[in-house]
Amino acid sequence: MILADTGLTFAQWRQQARLTHALEMLAQGDSVGMIADALGYASPSNFIAMFRRAFGDSPAHYLATRQEK
Repeated sequence: MILADTGLTFAQWRQQARLTHALEMLAQGDSVGMIADALGYASPSNFIAMFRRAFGDSPAHYLATRQEK
């Protein structure tokens, strides 16, 4: 059903949902460790690796560059 509604597999949809939630938490000032734990990653480094694959940057640098604009 998700594939038909969104064009994404469940895994892709879940990752997009996690990324959206992660961005909200980063904007609120939550730590990477807290975000990684809340999203179910085994470690902050696993979360950072996923974030870097999706956005091409670390969470901290991504947020800093967005706040400068």
